Amino acid sequence: MFHEAVAAVEEYRRVINEGTAEEVNAWISDDFIGYFGYYPDKDYEVYRSSHYKADNLETLAMYVGKEPHWEYSDLTRNMREDNELIISAIVNFSLNGSTVASVLAMEVFRKEQGAWKLYRQHMEKYANV
Repeated sequence: MFHEAVAAVEEYRRVINEGTAEEVNAWISDDFIGYFGYYPDKDYEVYRSSHYKADNLETLAMYVGKEPHWEYSDLTRNMREDNELIISAIVNFSLNGSTVASVLAMEVFRKEQGAWKLYRQHMEKYANV
């Protein structure tokens, strides 16, 4: 199960870098909860699935023509249960080839109805860029 889960995560990462917002959103669990703490003007933002998917549509539309790219450097990858993979990673985000954010991420992918989905996500600022 571990190798299947890791392969799914690699596919998700390919989609986030090459796909459309709709394709990215297809990977998001209906039970998704995300905690994001890398904003300069607030501590944390909490997202539920529908809010996160709507934000993805808006945000990815703003990146059109700016060559967005997420580069993941995994720190750990472990199965929590047979159907859940937890990954910690440093994620560097760039636009037009220049890094604009570096975050520490913890993500849980869960197998739901035969498909791996992003179930939980916690991101906080990793380094000043």
